[in-house]
Amino acid sequence: MVRVGVLGANGQVGSELCLLLANLSGIELVPVCRTRSGSAFLRWQGIACRHGRPADPAEAPRLLGDCDLILNLALAGGNPAQIRATEDQLIRHSFEFSASGATVVYFSTQSVYGDPNPGRSVRWRNPYGRAKRVSESKVLASARRFGKRAYILRLGHVCGELQGISLDIRRDLARGQAVLPAQDPPSNTVSTASILDAVREILGGTVQPGTYDLMNTPQWTWQQVYEYEARRIGMEFEPKRLPPGNNRRRGLGSVARRLLGGRWNRELLAKLLAHAPAASSRRAQAVWYVQRARAEIAALSGGAQQAPAEHLSWVTNGTHPFPQRPTIEVLSEYATLLNSQGRSRWPRDLPDATRERSATAPGLPNTEAH
Repeated sequence: MVRVGVLGANGQVGSELCLLLANLSGIELVPVCRTRSGSAFLRWQGIACRHGRPADPAEAPRLLGDCDLILNLALAGGNPAQIRATEDQLIRHSFEFSASGATVVYFSTQSVYGDPNPGRSVRWRNPYGRAKRVSESKVLASARRFGKRAYILRLGHVCGELQGISLDIRRDLARGQAVLPAQDPPSNTVSTASILDAVREILGGTVQPGTYDLMNTPQWTWQQVYEYEARRIGMEFEPKRLPPGNNRRRGLGSVARRLLGGRWNRELLAKLLAHAPAASSRRAQAVWYVQRARAEIAALSGGAQQAPAEHLSWVTNGTHPFPQRPTIEVLSEYATLLNSQGRSRWPRDLPDATRERSATAPGLPNTEAH
């Protein structure tokens, strides 16, 4: 029995991966959450969790000490200085306090390749991409120091039953608002089933330690992504396409750029704040929240304009693919798990409060005459 510890188990990707892992034989799942409120969803699904702070060296041994495989999907919060410190501790403790001979899988991001927007002569990394690139170096250094195997899996857009991008796509499809660009570029998407399959490959020892891009195999185009999501909700997808030259998304992005100033200044400021005193980092974080809220309000007040979603214009990556089976085959194999999560285990959403109540609904008086 292999004991698999999951850091960030209550996150979007972590929670869905835990639900999938819990159905596999030969695995003892150990989701690690800081609080019982954070683990409530997994415990409601019948999955026992450990609670504590793996970034704390006093607590990490009891949380990770018997784990043979560590899946680090944790996303630290706070100001830039706090995020950097927590990230460093999580990486170190994953190697230092896990079981002897353990393997560590660190989940990184395609953002390490730089700006996802097309047409850039230089792909400038944003603060998130730079931070993850630094973390990748720390993972490799810790693996050498503690003599353990390490895998770095760079994720792009993660699709699945709990994932925001899948839910957004399905919502747009249901409303008839899904619009694709004139061209059909490859996507950087990866399904949660493919992440699970990669973990199984690592457990089986069929893939050498290293740094990999984890994406659908072969890379799906965005039309394939939308067609799959349409099938998941029982719809036929007939793509609406914009003519060439009308594919650039407007609204929040352009408003945010105007409010937040020049890109280079913003990136440099974020880098400096990671090393600034805590008080300065907190003030900068508060200013960012206010400016972001203003940008979102401005975008909403500008009126809705039908255009392709922002993710459709991202530059395609994929220079170090993880060797695994075709995604269609993987999804077919895990169809039972996906169906049990999406339909029988989880209840449907309640209707919106704005919908009209039926006058004949039992137990509800007809108030229209009052």
